[in-house]
Amino acid sequence: MKLFGERRRKRPGRLEIIPMIDVMFLLLVFYILSTAALVHQQAIPVDLPAANTAEAGKEVPEVTVTVTRAGEIYLNKDKVDPGGLAQAVQQMARTHPEGMRGLQEHGVILNADMQVMHKQVVEVMDTLRGLGIVRFAIATDSHGTTP
Repeated sequence: MKLFGERRRKRPGRLEIIPMIDVMFLLLVFYILSTAALVHQQAIPVDLPAANTAEAGKEVPEVTVTVTRAGEIYLNKDKVDPGGLAQAVQQMARTHPEGMRGLQEHGVILNADMQVMHKQVVEVMDTLRGLGIVRFAIATDSHGTTP
């Protein structure tokens, strides 16, 4: 009679695939989140008004006109004098792949701080309408109602 019983045979090593799949999913999530963080924003950050019906994830035009709380105007990220907005848009249209016609078809995003006077936003819209740009998307915050 043996004291400690029979010695068991060693089983051959197995490659566990489930932990490897977990690591691959973790890498995939990290890649997706880091790619989403690298999205190039073409506008100056401002305090946007909230809207319950704001649409997220829509394809947006390439041109953003921002009016800051201080009344400064930006075309994408370039500061523009209020009187020089039309000239700046025309200059941008020269480098735009579809030219002014493309800007007129795709429209412009108006990114105005909620503290800006309505008059300033209307003046910007009037300037753009003078160039034939009549399609506007007003940027809003989709996080509920305004305070």
